[in-house]
Amino acid sequence: MIIGMNESYKIQIMRKILLGAIMVIGAMMAMSGCKVASGAGASDSLLTDSVKFQQADDELSCVICVDMPTGTDSMAVGVRTFINAMLDSMSFATAFSNAPGPAYSGDPTDGQAMVRYYGQQGVDSLRAMDHTFAMAPFSYTASVRKVADTPRYVTYTAENYVFLGGAHGAAASYTYNILKPSGRVLAATVDTAQARKMQPLLAQGVADYVTAQGQKVTAKEVLSLLFIDNGIIPLPKCPPYLTPTGLCFIYQQYEIGPYAMGMVTFTLPYDKVKSYMTPEALQLVGGAQ
Repeated sequence: MIIGMNESYKIQIMRKILLGAIMVIGAMMAMSGCKVASGAGASDSLLTDSVKFQQADDELSCVICVDMPTGTDSMAVGVRTFINAMLDSMSFATAFSNAPGPAYSGDPTDGQAMVRYYGQQGVDSLRAMDHTFAMAPFSYTASVRKVADTPRYVTYTAENYVFLGGAHGAAASYTYNILKPSGRVLAATVDTAQARKMQPLLAQGVADYVTAQGQKVTAKEVLSLLFIDNGIIPLPKCPPYLTPTGLCFIYQQYEIGPYAMGMVTFTLPYDKVKSYMTPEALQLVGGAQ
């Protein structure tokens, strides 16, 4: 890989990683039930250990950090399955293939072995590349971290960053709610059929994000900054996730705008978005009253 890696190639990498993540998580959700988690133990905190792989030299740097569950109950099992799927779908090797894998198939309770497997996979992939013209080490960084733990669900954020030379690297970030006590990933929070009706809210959310970055724009003006068809802002490929204050939307790099725009992120208060939410998501936040 030469230093002049162009924008279209970076877009290709990120689209493959994003598609892999959505496909894997979608398969996980399809195999699970559709009932809201409830019952005894649903409010128990998910205990985790921080597990890390790190290797660096003059050619490359590879770092993976994971908050790995320590328990053996259904919640811990479900989260470990989720972590394995995310590390597989986000893996550096996945960016250069049409499908994730091969995934870790060892002892699922051995978090060190799982993280070491994907770390070595990243090192091997980076090492195999052409470093002839590299002026800086190539790098791959990934993390799957617990960012919230509520009585009904835990929230995990999975992020990765790839640098192969050039002006900048490519990053991705996905956040999911995982239900208690089943360990099932929440399938959807928004009724996708309502996307057109949500346009005023989405446009205002994007405008608020852009304004917060230092470029003041209105909801109408922001449409001219986006890479969208027919003036319609799509829902993000990664489902919006539940937070204490509202539904958070994250668009990946290049998903609706140029690289310079970053990952467009905004939170819509439940009182504004509840009429577009799925019944399951709405129940999890108490009807968003």
